[in-house]
Amino acid sequence: MKKLLGIILAITMIISVVLSAAVYADEAPAITYTDHLTGNSEYDVTGASIAWVKQATGALVWVAADDARTDDEIIDAAKAADPSLANSVRNFAVLRGLGSAQTPNGNGSKALVTVAEAEGATILSISGNYSHFVSGTPVAAADDTTAETEVPAGNGAATGSGAQGETVSIRIDVPLKMAVAFADGTVYYGGEMKDVVVGQEYMFRMCSVNWDNGIYDEDNGLAGTVVYRMTAVHQNEFKALAAQALQDPDRYTVKGIDIIDNVEKTIIVNCDAADTHLETDVNNFFVAYRFHFTSSDYNRKTGIEKVVNTPVESLSVNLPAGTTVTCSAYYGEELLGTDYVFITTNSGEGIYESVYLTSVNDYTWAY
Repeated sequence: MKKLLGIILAITMIISVVLSAAVYADEAPAITYTDHLTGNSEYDVTGASIAWVKQATGALVWVAADDARTDDEIIDAAKAADPSLANSVRNFAVLRGLGSAQTPNGNGSKALVTVAEAEGATILSISGNYSHFVSGTPVAAADDTTAETEVPAGNGAATGSGAQGETVSIRIDVPLKMAVAFADGTVYYGGEMKDVVVGQEYMFRMCSVNWDNGIYDEDNGLAGTVVYRMTAVHQNEFKALAAQALQDPDRYTVKGIDIIDNVEKTIIVNCDAADTHLETDVNNFFVAYRFHFTSSDYNRKTGIEKVVNTPVESLSVNLPAGTTVTCSAYYGEELLGTDYVFITTNSGEGIYESVYLTSVNDYTWAY
């Protein structure tokens, strides 16, 4: 009897596996490419439905923009195609369509994954000298009902607050002698307009420009190490999110045009505001630093690598918050020393104790 029950149980399990495979046959076909990488690379994912980048304990799963599955369903499909995701990955994130996101690796560095159109092809590129695997599957079979299904909210997906793929134009506001560099390679110096898809996440960093030419690029200025994420939503969704954020004022900065999560470094922009724009304000994005000397500031100068190439006396400069900057002290033209300065907000206990000046921080050279 026990033997018979065992046979029945085995048959039942086989039928279950076959049915499960049939259900996910279109969602998780055989892997068509898989590589172990230790540096930058690009993959042509034109026509593909799903791909993933696994790095230590985190995996970023990419799907086409019109994928109607929920994030959990997409992650399950990736796990079904690659069992190593289920066995070793703790943190998952989903990127839909074009855009950029980091691998949610909780064990060290994170790779930056960008999906963009190039000469009619869809290219998935991975940036950074990190060790990771990239895998992918071909496009799923067409489903007549998919086109009429609304894409659910998720990382990089259009949300219910706007039509799928709806685009709005947002002004990028940047402080003096700084710039905003987005993951797609575009750089804004203040006042320019940027077209963004409602509900889609955009990654960017604050940058200080080269004071000599006003430029930020690979050879000029410096990029902050903090990665920010911006998403534009419509008024109704913005109000609901703002009401929640107001319950935690220590974490969130809430204004009529945006909500800033100072922990996760995310910005929700109200695209229906009268003057909608990305406002990179002091403390949340940058800090004004003033450099002083212990003996005297007279004829003593400060230079900042790739920013203030010609040292300046009594220097005050905007620098990206949360970034370590290479600075040098001079007496006239004589180099006194170099230090690595971490840019952080003034606690209000320094030279400028007034609450109106906590956005200004001081660094005093020991000369």
